[in-house]
Amino acid sequence: MITTENMKFGDTIYSVKTVNNAFRKNKLTFTDADGNEWYRYDKPNWEYSIEELLYCGKTTYVEEGEVGFDEDRRIEYHFKYPNGQICPEYEEDIGEFENWYTTKTAAEENIKIKEKENG
Repeated sequence: MITTENMKFGDTIYSVKTVNNAFRKNKLTFTDADGNEWYRYDKPNWEYSIEELLYCGKTTYVEEGEVGFDEDRRIEYHFKYPNGQICPEYEEDIGEFENWYTTKTAAEENIKIKEKENG
């Protein structure tokens, strides 16, 4: 999990992506030498990958004088995704991203834990 306190522009964030293959996998049927039929699937139920995001910007608001509450004045952190798209994330939401890590090793460890949990 990441925090915003120590993030610097240019930092790489590692996001663990989860794909559910329940409707994508194919059932492969086999018959052994004794005539027993058995099957397996061509994909596991869950697949995991690591996506690298680049921390590239921050939007802050300076309020002068007496101002009312405005939800749009929240701090935003901007991340560049591998496809080149830059997306903002609100400061209070970043702590909830359980699958975002500051090191690739931590992301890989998370994948190993998930694979053990899901068999």
